Amino acid sequence: MAIHKPITASDFPEANSAFTHTPITIGFTTLMRDLADYIEAERDLEHCGSWDPACDAWIRDAERARAHVLDAITALRGTPVCRREDLPLQRYAGLAQMLIESDSPEQVRDILALPDRFPQVFRCAGTGPVARRVDLMVAGFQQHLHALATLEDVADMVEADYVVIAPGEPATMLVPAA
Repeated sequence: MAIHKPITASDFPEANSAFTHTPITIGFTTLMRDLADYIEAERDLEHCGSWDPACDAWIRDAERARAHVLDAITALRGTPVCRREDLPLQRYAGLAQMLIESDSPEQVRDILALPDRFPQVFRCAGTGPVARRVDLMVAGFQQHLHALATLEDVADMVEADYVVIAPGEPATMLVPAA
């Protein structure tokens, strides 16, 4: 005689609470792909000189990829929120935009520190399947943001101090020593 013993945990989520995509999760997935393309295009530029005519196509590709990822971010941030788990995705899109448009190493450092400083804003509350899935998406996106921050153009930014000079004299720019 067989003893009937259920093997599914009693706290296993019901089928109706499983993850379903919203317009924001779909847009965020697209944004992750576009950001990866942008990072790859920028990495291609790291290995060539701007003086090399063979790199013209890579420069145009990088500019196109940057415009494409910024357009995807704008579209995602304008998409209406369907559930509270969509909010961290929109916030991470904003972080990506700030990181792409940053112009100093201090800004990059501060932007990358925001999720650790405010985890309640950049993570989903709860342990349901939707929150876990969104947190996985966020973890993958964080890897992209860190890859973006390690690009040569971003990592080697130097803040320049401009000197006010008398009219008629050539402009001079002082750059702090590295």
